[in-house]
Amino acid sequence: MATRRTSAAPSAPAKPKVFVSWSGPSSEGAAKALKKAIEAVFNGVEAWVSSEDIKLGEEWFGKLTGALAESRFAIVCLTRRNLISGWVMFETGAVAGTFRDKAKVVPVLLEGDTNDLVDPLKRFNGTAFNEAGMRRLFESINLHVGSPLTDEAVRELLRKQWKTLKKAVDTALRAEPKYDVFLSVPMAAFASDAQYQAFRTDALRVVEGLRQRCGLRVYCALEKIASTQKFETGGTAAQQDLAALADSANLVLIYPERLATSALFEAGFALARGLPCRFFVRDQSQPQFRLPYLMGKLPEAYSNVSIIDASEWQSFDDITERLVENQAAWFGRRLAALPK
Repeated sequence: MATRRTSAAPSAPAKPKVFVSWSGPSSEGAAKALKKAIEAVFNGVEAWVSSEDIKLGEEWFGKLTGALAESRFAIVCLTRRNLISGWVMFETGAVAGTFRDKAKVVPVLLEGDTNDLVDPLKRFNGTAFNEAGMRRLFESINLHVGSPLTDEAVRELLRKQWKTLKKAVDTALRAEPKYDVFLSVPMAAFASDAQYQAFRTDALRVVEGLRQRCGLRVYCALEKIASTQKFETGGTAAQQDLAALADSANLVLIYPERLATSALFEAGFALARGLPCRFFVRDQSQPQFRLPYLMGKLPEAYSNVSIIDASEWQSFDDITERLVENQAAWFGRRLAALPK
């Protein structure tokens, strides 16, 4: 008896993809919110976000390049901290290289505006995260995925999604660390209150420089401690310092003239959490100023650790100048205040 052969059902055509790039927890949260909004507005479009669309055990780089090859449009979610993120630059370069002369890359400033973009991202036509900016973004997506909707339909569908999208992005931005810089200034390294007072005055100039000239949020424990007599003898101060360090994006250590174990502890805590660290140290040829051997070798192992020695600074005003000069590279730009 002859058997009847049946042909396999034709597979459904792949949905047009919108590639959404992110770096950091706030940017990731915003990317996921944009994914939901895009797929709600465009029923036949897939928004691709690596943290949701690469499953456990899958080879991530192959999935990433495959998604890029299938994408017609790319969005880069930018916060004030990831404007110069290495991963953002890598993905943007990969997108631009894939699209080549047909590049459709849109940087979305979740904070601030497009004036804050730096090369190479400022070469692309970006937009700020607000209702008008998202309307332009969604109209552009519509154009590049084949214009399945009229502009009027895009605007109406986005209007229905806007409150949910904005709330999700605002919530994601609040997940950013509370402080841009934890300034580590070991207070128990001084033999007298007079030495401490002089050091405190100098260190506070650095704090004010970072705040006034860079707009950064700085935590420095000695702000609340006017003299050595005010030192906390219990564990409360240690708890407060560790909580602040855990809620900071960067560590700057001004290494004292005498070894202070608290300085080493804070540096170790910051490194264990993966924070970028900048150590301002004195003459390393002098034993009393020398960093422990392994700390001195950290820049060879970690790209986000710098040691700035006495050849680059002599005074605390010099420290402030080095920090201001390197603000964009070390801390990112401080943009608009986060939503309440």
